[in-house]
Amino acid sequence: GLGLSGFGAAVLAFLWPRPVGGFGSAIRVGNVADVEANIAANGGFLYLAEGRMWITQYPASALDNARSVYPSSMMQGLEAGVMALYQKCPHLGCRVPECTTSQWFECPCHGSQYNQAGEKKGGPAPRGMDHFAMSVSGGALVVDTGTIIQGPPIGTNTTGQEAEGPHCVGAGSH
Repeated sequence: GLGLSGFGAAVLAFLWPRPVGGFGSAIRVGNVADVEANIAANGGFLYLAEGRMWITQYPASALDNARSVYPSSMMQGLEAGVMALYQKCPHLGCRVPECTTSQWFECPCHGSQYNQAGEKKGGPAPRGMDHFAMSVSGGALVVDTGTIIQGPPIGTNTTGQEAEGPHCVGAGSH
């Protein structure tokens, strides 16, 4: 009887609907215009804890460069002017915060530095920050946090963004 009860509970747990939303699912971030306004209001960086992600603006002038580097699953977001980045440093997995003075992401653990597109600019990381697949439907940005796209290789700089002020961590190296 105890074994059958345990089996029955396991079957119910398997069939019970899982909560929708949060990391590992598709997250509706909001209307692109509102997202861009939130990015501007937060000094160029928007952090969404629900998806463990950063949202930054992506310049329209860099789209031609982006098409040769980023997969099609990211292009709808880039064409809408935004980029969704996984918060984890690809070096050892630390959460990478923004640096408002340099306008880059700078990892406090070992000093890896990334521009606003998550492209590696310095430090020991093996590549740029990982990204998420994005889509735009009816003007709304949807980020699929279940689809992690490996960051771009060292030396990628689609936007040409350089540090805009003092670094928060270590010294910038190019």
